[in-house]
Amino acid sequence: MSDPQTQHEIVEQLANIQEAVSKDITRMSDTQFCNGTTDAWSASDYLKHLLLSVKPVAKAMGFPAEVLEKQFDLSGRASRTYAEVVKAYQKRLDEGIRAEDFDKVVPVFYRFPEGITDERAYLVQSWNESNQRLIAAALKWSEAELDSLQMPHPAVGMLTLREMLFFTIFHNTLHWHNIQHAGGL
Repeated sequence: MSDPQTQHEIVEQLANIQEAVSKDITRMSDTQFCNGTTDAWSASDYLKHLLLSVKPVAKAMGFPAEVLEKQFDLSGRASRTYAEVVKAYQKRLDEGIRAEDFDKVVPVFYRFPEGITDERAYLVQSWNESNQRLIAAALKWSEAELDSLQMPHPAVGMLTLREMLFFTIFHNTLHWHNIQHAGGL
């Protein structure tokens, strides 16, 4: 997988990761899917974390440009490359920042609607739907808007929409590998 640059490349990688995560989760046994410890998240926990991370990005990117501009101003700078966004996030990780520092993305805060009996099927469906909303939102912006509009990331600060999509690709990929490891794949 090469570093994405264009809207098309970004969307293609988001779709590829969505499909790969879905396939891996679906082929796990219940034990593989749920096996975690107090020190290590299960595949289920990682998927919940990804959902808690992707849903707000998809929602925010679905707002009209005027709303994003009014709330967060325009960027006023060029978007960083994929590698530069990854480096900035890695720096924050090296400084000790963790998902657990942000309650809204920790798996224990994931809430299922009443009546859900097959949690895994529900999570996979939610994963696919959330990513499709994100992809649809990403496709509505021009290349220029991806670089001028911005939104906050809790660990890295203000990111252009393109940078937020870069982060999402990296974050989803990182935790897809954690899902594989936690599930013994």
